[in-house]
Amino acid sequence: MSDGVAGLSMYDWPEVQKHNDALWEMIFQSLKKRNITAPQHLTREKDHYEIWLATDLIIGQTCGLNAIRELQGRVEVLGALDYGLEGCQAGQYRSVIVCRVDDEAQRVEDFVHKTAVINSDDSYSGYGALLATVNPFVEEGKFFEKTLICSSHRQSIKAIANKQADIAAIDEVVWNLAFDYEPAVDRLRVIGKTQPMPAPPLITNWSNNSLRHVLNEAIEEAVSLLDETTKSALQLYGYKLMDSVDYEPISIQLNEIKEPQTILGVKNFY
Repeated sequence: MSDGVAGLSMYDWPEVQKHNDALWEMIFQSLKKRNITAPQHLTREKDHYEIWLATDLIIGQTCGLNAIRELQGRVEVLGALDYGLEGCQAGQYRSVIVCRVDDEAQRVEDFVHKTAVINSDDSYSGYGALLATVNPFVEEGKFFEKTLICSSHRQSIKAIANKQADIAAIDEVVWNLAFDYEPAVDRLRVIGKTQPMPAPPLITNWSNNSLRHVLNEAIEEAVSLLDETTKSALQLYGYKLMDSVDYEPISIQLNEIKEPQTILGVKNFY
């Protein structure tokens, strides 16, 4: 019999997987102490949606945009890990708007008719945040000439560094990871930061609604007991209890954007 599914996939770069494993081990022990059955190891062999939509999902981590769209009514929002980002309150995050260091453009509006790159069109930090940033400068529903769609923020960083794209919105937690582990970041610079929004939520299957309090209690305890090396590697400062209603600002912001697909121009997979 399965002990369920667990995933912390949002920032699970190969270089920090051992630290995510350490975080999960601490959560696992906290759950065990409370007589909650959970898998001893994180699930990495399934894609994100398989994990998020698993009927036996104990704890997963998703994007806020997924939480208010595809996953709404199918998962229970528990809370958000706090990454201590400057200018953000506990449980919030933001994106940095980046371009190449040698690009002559200085402002977001200078990138009209240029090429953007996004990690995915179901990502708030890479897609939604970029749309919200350029929206004030959109004329007749158009802004970018074209947009590349790649598999991750890390690939977006590489695409700009390699001159295949000009601009992107990069999750600031990922941006900080890149300074430690991705050499291509040295060829990029920040030209702006986006409005703080609720950070990627930890979720459980909707059927675990009655366990919400005990799951949050276990997560809070686990994060507080983590060693400083693990906290530093994962940029963790704490844990913030959240509810689905806390993610409504994302929906409100994106609903103000008219014709998002035409803003992006021609879309190609990278």
